Amino acid sequence: MYAALTLSIMILASLYFIIQMTGPVISSESKLLQQPQQIQSYIANLTGDNNIPPVNTNAMGIVKFITNDHYYDNNEVYYEINLTNIHSDVGKVEVQLGKMNENGPSVVTLYQKTTSLPSEICCTSADSENERTKLFFNGTVFTQAFEFGPLAGSKNITDLVKLFNNGSAYVQVYTYHPDSLSLFGMDSEIRGQIAKQ
Repeated sequence: MYAALTLSIMILASLYFIIQMTGPVISSESKLLQQPQQIQSYIANLTGDNNIPPVNTNAMGIVKFITNDHYYDNNEVYYEINLTNIHSDVGKVEVQLGKMNENGPSVVTLYQKTTSLPSEICCTSADSENERTKLFFNGTVFTQAFEFGPLAGSKNITDLVKLFNNGSAYVQVYTYHPDSLSLFGMDSEIRGQIAKQ
């Protein structure tokens, strides 16, 4: 009896020692779930006062950008655009290069009016004026979108994120105006500098 008890204690002690030395067994999938992702989010608060020169408008907006390990692995940045009190049709939303007191060239287009985007239905053919004044759109920026402008030829999404980090990029919303003197009939409506959230 003592021999069996001694043997049991020795087996348990050996198992305890092995577990302490090797640690618990965790599958590779579980390890991935346990590792926190590095999430970075950026925001641009859009108003007419931020334009250069300022624009007198009640329109407002928020644009959020999100990056994390998943997006970096896929070389992309996710974004959401939320605009309110827009009384003219939105023609284009762009990220542009420039500090807070500068106008600059387009880096990437986030939204452009087409006839095929379902998100536009809220703004161009809504039943009520209240619905017409709102726009929500989301999407993903890929490096293929850097076809023209300062980042043309870039193959790395971090080049865009660097502009966000050093305060060198802003979001510009253009709307259609019947009395516009611009080539495409669009003028700057609201703007906001992109900053880390």
